[in-house]
Amino acid sequence: MKYRLSKKEKIEPIAPVCRKEAYFTFEDAQAMIKQIEETRVTRKIRAYQCNICGLWHLTSSQGKQ
Repeated sequence: MKYRLSKKEKIEPIAPVCRKEAYFTFEDAQAMIKQIEETRVTRKIRAYQCNICGLWHLTSSQGKQ
C-alpha cells in the first residue's frame, strides 16, 4: 500500500539551516580533521560550534577560538 497525501499539496523538504557540512559532536569533527590531514595537504583546520544551528563545522580561518 502506497502512502498518499489527503490533499494535493506540494511538500518542501526541510532545508538545513547552515549550508556547511555539520557534525553532531566535537569528536566527530576532530575525526574528520584527522582524516583530512592524513589524506591531503591543507591549511590548519579547526572545529567550531555554530551559533546558528548548534552543530560543529570545520574552518581554516583563524578567527576567535
